[in-house]
Amino acid sequence: MVRYFTHLMKTRHRRKLLDELPVSVNRGAQLGKIKLQDVKRAIDIGKDVRPFVEPAVNKYGPTLIDWTQQRGKQAVDSLGGARDSFLSKSQAIKDKKERRKSLEAARKKAVASSLPPISAKEFFENFENNVSSEADLSDGYMAIAGCYAIATMKSAREKDPSAYEDVYVGCGKSMGFSIYTQLRGFGNIDVYADFKFKRPMMILLFPCEEKDLETRYEALVRDLQAEGSYNKWDVLARSDEAR
Repeated sequence: MVRYFTHLMKTRHRRKLLDELPVSVNRGAQLGKIKLQDVKRAIDIGKDVRPFVEPAVNKYGPTLIDWTQQRGKQAVDSLGGARDSFLSKSQAIKDKKERRKSLEAARKKAVASSLPPISAKEFFENFENNVSSEADLSDGYMAIAGCYAIATMKSAREKDPSAYEDVYVGCGKSMGFSIYTQLRGFGNIDVYADFKFKRPMMILLFPCEEKDLETRYEALVRDLQAEGSYNKWDVLARSDEAR
């Protein structure tokens, strides 16, 4: 619950900062060499990605939508646990530690399966410097199918890509263009805000065949625990559409 509201307040603060920027520099206009209208013309994120991400969104959605109820139940369980024996409490602590270890191991394993990480700044520059045609931005740098993780690090000194503060998992038929649109402000608001305000960020790349996008995406969201980070908003937005 605490982490949920921390994310919520952080996102509201970032939206306020972005809204206060002059129109001429908002939405990434000052960030890159490629004109925003060219990006808009090429972009079709919903059509490109939705078939692959929707199953994962539907899978994790109920968990996030019922977040408050679950946390409330945990609080009741905790009160009941206070009346349990010392042995039961010790077992609960042990189970929690084991689960934390398991999650950390899954995260490290997933990160290790990526291509060598690259900073968001370097990726951005590589994309813009390798555009073959502004008429088709999806056919440029890293124009291959795959999934990716955009990780916001705790500090610039942190070199372990698995020790991130927040993470967003995405996918696309053109992985490079999908990442670029996120950094230009056409995707997740938190990713865009972190990049715009020069937070230390790393890009993890997981190329795969187009037919494997759905399963790869779902596995990464789970193993990187992205549903509890920046992917949370995609799930909540999807739930709002279904209402």
